[in-house]
Amino acid sequence: MKQALTPLIKFAIKQAKKSRFVQNLFEAPFEIDKYQKVGEFKDSFGNSSPLYKELRSKIKPGWENMLNPKKVDINSDYLNNQYRLGTMAVNTMEPIIKSLGKSIEGSKILEIGCHSGATSYALAEKGAKSVTGSEFTGYKVESIETSDEVFENKLIEVNEDLKAIRKGLYPLFKNSDKVEFVEDDICNSKLEKNSYDIIASWEVLEHLHDTEKAFKATYELLNDNGFSIHLYNPFFCLNGGHSLCTLDFLWGHTRLSTEDFTRYVAELRPLEKERAVSFFTKGLNRMTLHDLKLQYEKAGFKSISILPFTKEQHVRMVDKDILEQTQKLYPNLTFIDLVAPKVIVIGFKS
Repeated sequence: MKQALTPLIKFAIKQAKKSRFVQNLFEAPFEIDKYQKVGEFKDSFGNSSPLYKELRSKIKPGWENMLNPKKVDINSDYLNNQYRLGTMAVNTMEPIIKSLGKSIEGSKILEIGCHSGATSYALAEKGAKSVTGSEFTGYKVESIETSDEVFENKLIEVNEDLKAIRKGLYPLFKNSDKVEFVEDDICNSKLEKNSYDIIASWEVLEHLHDTEKAFKATYELLNDNGFSIHLYNPFFCLNGGHSLCTLDFLWGHTRLSTEDFTRYVAELRPLEKERAVSFFTKGLNRMTLHDLKLQYEKAGFKSISILPFTKEQHVRMVDKDILEQTQKLYPNLTFIDLVAPKVIVIGFKS
């Protein structure tokens, strides 16, 4: 009976996704009036913003995991999920690569910010000649830890966890022997220049501490006619504050200066203050789409394509105050920066 129901359930879901009514439910703006108002925050410019209970969880579900991180249980369920996510990431990017007249198969690839290694392994499974997965674990720890002693201990712990995860994933993928992992900060890369056909990353660009240097290094690491392709979650989108910097009013992280943000968490989330301020100042860059294009051109890239994936729900939620308050802090920001939670950028070295 269960087997017979499965196709029916899949069919129902497929039909529901086609329904404009259902799509409108998912794309409807947040009904702010249904959230309990729990106060307001007045910034240094005199703007007052109502604060809403549980809005943070609506914008960034599971934010608590970043505040109280638990040690990863590297069991079969976790590894299988990482396998699924890595494969899905590559499957999403592969059609774009093919549309450029390029191929993963036979290419030497560098993945920046490889973390668990699942995406690097998935690239190898697609037939890459070789894959180098780079990770800068120092960033992962430094962006949220302020104590030197905690930093050193946490750095060791993170490195050990990543090694264990990658070891567990190794047998789940084909061609895993074509993958090597290295510690490297792309903003100060020590990797050999003119070595890669493709350089890629997923949800990394928003965390780079020096994007100009990173793009210059990326250009130098590519072979002639090589290209870079990155998918990222920009700071300025609705959930761009990530777990620690998402506030209790819409686009709060983009509307507050560093000083106002610091005062906000000190007054309203004192237990989060050190980690949140550290991540706000060191974990997230403020690169607009305008900045991105200029920096890519400055690095030497040609045939640059920037593909912002806007979300209709967010388009309906931005108002004049949100746009103007953000632009006051970031003058070259445009409306589209606020409503594109996913951006793909492509550039060729010629």
